[in-house]
Amino acid sequence: MKKVKNIIPLIYLGFVTFWLRLINLGYSNYQGDEIKALYRPQAGQSMIDFLLNQRKGPIQFLITYTMSLINPEYDNELIIRLPFAIAGIFAIYFFYKIVRLEFGKNIALYSSLFIAVNGLFVAFSRIVQYQSFVILFSLLCLYFLSLSTKYEKWRLYGLYLGMSCWGISILAHYDGIFIAPFVFYLIYQWYINGKSSQNKNQLLHLICAISVLLLSIAIFYIPFFFSLSESTKTYWAERISKQSVSSTRTFMTYNPLFIIYLYALLGLLGLFRIKKNFSIVLWLLFPLLSLETLVGNPGTHIYTYVLPFSILMAFGLELCQLFIVKKLIGKAKYINIFFGVFGILIFVFLFIISHLLFIDNRKEYPWENKSFLFLEFKKQSGQSLFGFPYYRHWEKIRLYLKSTDSKGYFITNENKSITRYYIPVEFKNLELHPYDPKQPGDIYVIYIKNPQNINRKILDKEQSYWEALYQPVKTFSNNGRVVATIYRLSITDWEKIVSSY
Repeated sequence: MKKVKNIIPLIYLGFVTFWLRLINLGYSNYQGDEIKALYRPQAGQSMIDFLLNQRKGPIQFLITYTMSLINPEYDNELIIRLPFAIAGIFAIYFFYKIVRLEFGKNIALYSSLFIAVNGLFVAFSRIVQYQSFVILFSLLCLYFLSLSTKYEKWRLYGLYLGMSCWGISILAHYDGIFIAPFVFYLIYQWYINGKSSQNKNQLLHLICAISVLLLSIAIFYIPFFFSLSESTKTYWAERISKQSVSSTRTFMTYNPLFIIYLYALLGLLGLFRIKKNFSIVLWLLFPLLSLETLVGNPGTHIYTYVLPFSILMAFGLELCQLFIVKKLIGKAKYINIFFGVFGILIFVFLFIISHLLFIDNRKEYPWENKSFLFLEFKKQSGQSLFGFPYYRHWEKIRLYLKSTDSKGYFITNENKSITRYYIPVEFKNLELHPYDPKQPGDIYVIYIKNPQNINRKILDKEQSYWEALYQPVKTFSNNGRVVATIYRLSITDWEKIVSSY
C-alpha cells in the first residue's frame, strides 16, 4: 500500500504532463512567432547565411529543418510541433530528477507539478519555438552537474556533459544564461568535493569543460554578432527600452484567477527555509532582477525565473505540511487524509484550469471570453499570446484562393507574418503592393474575427461595414461561430472604398 501511495502522485504528474502537451496539439493554425521559427531560406540562401540572419540562436531552426525532411511544406502543424512538445515532456522529467537529487522527493514532486500545470510551460510545449529546448538543455546541464557532485563515476562525465548541455541551451536562446548562479553553485560543490578526495587534475578538467562551453557558443555567436542587421539591433533596442505589458499581467494571462496569489504566498513561505534553498534564491534573483530592471519588455521570458520560483513554492508547501503536522500531534491518522485532499484541491484544480485554457477549444481563450461552472476567463489583448487554441481555417482560405485559378490581391486584419505563410504567392497584399492596372485581378477582403494582432478593422472599417455592402463568398466557422469571412471586390468597388478612406 505504501508503494502504491508513493507511485500515484508520480502517475498523476506523468498524466498531466502528457495530457497538457499532446492533446489537440495540431488543432491551432501557426501563430506569428511559430512561422518565424520555420526554416525557410530565400532562394539561393545557404543554411549558414540563413541562421546568421535570424534574431535568435540556431537550435529551433535546425529542429524545423529536420522536420521539413518529413513534412517539407510544414502543412502538418502536429508533426512540426511534436519535437517541441516532446522536449517539454522531457523537461518535466529532468526537472524532477535534478530537484530530487538536490532537495528530496517531496520538493521534486511538488515543484514538478507546479511546472507541469503552469500555463507558461504548457504554452511553450505547444508551439514551434525555442523555449522548450532552452528549458530542457538547461535542466540537463544542472542534472549532469548535480550527478558529478554526488557520484564518483559521474564526476568527469557529468561535468563535461553539463557544460555541453549548457552550451546547447544558450545556442537555443540567450535565456540559457540565466541558470548561471545554480551552475556556479554546483561547480563550487564539484570543486570542493574534489579537493577533499585528493582528486588530481580537477582544475585542468574544469578549465577544459568551460572551454567546451565557450567554444560551442563562440562557433555560432561570434560570426552572428559580427553580421547583425540593423533591423535586429532595432528589435533588441526596443525590447530593452520599450515599456510593455507588466510581467504580472503576462503571468495572469497564462495563469488566471487566484493562481498568482497562490504563487506569492507559497513563494514567501519558501523563504523561511532559505538556509536549504539559498542556491535556488540566487538562481531566481538573477533573471528576476535582470528582466525586471534592465529590460523594458520582458514578455514571456519571465519563465526564466518562474522555473526556480516553483522550487521555492515547493518549499513553502512543505513548510505548510510540517506546520500542520506539528499542530496535529497525536492525530497523525488525519495527516495523510488532510494532505491528500489538500493536494487534490491544488493540483487537480490547476490542471483543470490549464485544460480549459489550452486544450478545450469550444471557445478559444484568450481571444474570446470563456466560462466554466463558476470560473470566468476574460479575453486578453495587447501582449504576446501563443500556445492557446487558435483556428481560423487558414489552410482552407489558401485552398479557396488557389481554387479561383487566378492571380489577385488581398487585404486582411491579421498579422502579416501569418498571411505571408498561408496566402498563395500569386496574391499580393494591398498594404504592401498597391493595385496595379497592368496586373488586374479580383480583390479579396479576408476578415478574421478575433485575430492574433487584436486588429478588428480593415481600412478603419469594422466588419459590420463589409457585411452591409458585400455578400461573403466564403465563411468559416468553429462550433457554429463564424471566425473568418472572405469578400470579393472588383477594382471599381475597391476604388470607391479607397477614395472614402
